[in-house]
Amino acid sequence: MKRLALVLGGLGVLAFAAMELPAGETTKPTIKQLMKKLNSGPESLLPRIAKAIKSQEPDWQNIQQNSKQLAELAAGLSELTPPLGDKESWDRLARAYVDNAKTLDIAAKKKDRPGARAAHAKLGGSCKTCHDAHRPKTSGF
Repeated sequence: MKRLALVLGGLGVLAFAAMELPAGETTKPTIKQLMKKLNSGPESLLPRIAKAIKSQEPDWQNIQQNSKQLAELAAGLSELTPPLGDKESWDRLARAYVDNAKTLDIAAKKKDRPGARAAHAKLGGSCKTCHDAHRPKTSGF
């Protein structure tokens, strides 16, 4: 069962990568592409999850689908190299982001609203620390 989940997760990341890359290219998505899908704008995963969690009656199926995709995509961050900062800092911050994404996914599966909110808040609160250390001022990732 775990193997199937890993295979499906890997396929999800590959499907995302294929959507974001020009035809014929098979490279990993960039940090900017991942961040856009994860955090940029109201239709990205983190804001959609936030809106759903705040709802009077959360649509847990939708939250679970989005949190699963968020956890899968977040896992790809640790494989990338940031344009600024040292690798050790990136690894630590990416690992924390991945752990919080997994915690959110677990809470969503349990329909644990307080747990999902707490994990979501940690994810949202991690942006500035990482951007200050690893994002060029003009990059927009």
